[in-house]
Amino acid sequence: MVLRAGARRSQVDPDRLTDLAVLLVLFGVIGGRVWYLIQYRHEVYSTGDWLETFRLWRGGLVLYGAIAGGLIALAWLQRKQRYGPWRALLDLIAPALALGIAFGRLGCYLNGCCWGEVCAADWPLAAVFPPGSPASISYGDGSASSPPLYPTQLYSACQGLILAIVLWRAGAHLGHRPGRTFALFLGLYGPGRAVIELIRADHGVGPGQWTISQLASVVALAVALALWFRAPYRQRSSPSEPALPDGSATGP
Repeated sequence: MVLRAGARRSQVDPDRLTDLAVLLVLFGVIGGRVWYLIQYRHEVYSTGDWLETFRLWRGGLVLYGAIAGGLIALAWLQRKQRYGPWRALLDLIAPALALGIAFGRLGCYLNGCCWGEVCAADWPLAAVFPPGSPASISYGDGSASSPPLYPTQLYSACQGLILAIVLWRAGAHLGHRPGRTFALFLGLYGPGRAVIELIRADHGVGPGQWTISQLASVVALAVALALWFRAPYRQRSSPSEPALPDGSATGP
């Protein structure tokens, strides 16, 4: 819905982006799962059961992998058929992606994965996950509830929601520089994710060590800076020309 609304605001036929959205989600899930299986391969395959590869209901998607998978899909589709300039497409996707993060992290909270470190029992937002949840298994055999934990999933969900609002409003003012809205997404999400990682406890990284996601956040910030400063100026199109017809009405 957010993607379609953004398309209408950019004078693009929303129906042209329907199949694109489906493929981006599909490749995002694949990318997120592949990243997870690589990062947590020792835990996933500790029993030697290769069917764990396909058991997504137990948790097992990494957001940066999902973003990478979606970008790969976008690059591939751009070679197959024209959806418009890639920078403008990334700008359209950015608010929807941030909102997807918000809903995805709510799912993490309900599933009990991506949990935070143990916190004080009187912490107002302390989360206790039920027996059998990934968080309870991490702190025991899963037969009892988890101790009070920081609800990092909810922190990430709030981050995604705020980002979606900021990106939607910023997109109305940054349209003359295609790529800057997506650059803003990466530039804000990366540092925020790195901070939340400081109190997450599901990655098995010791004190003072950087997590994989924190390292990816540094890369995301570097990409954001490159996109921001290399964003071209959009050429003005006539009122009858849509903003993203075939790339002819916009800058490179």
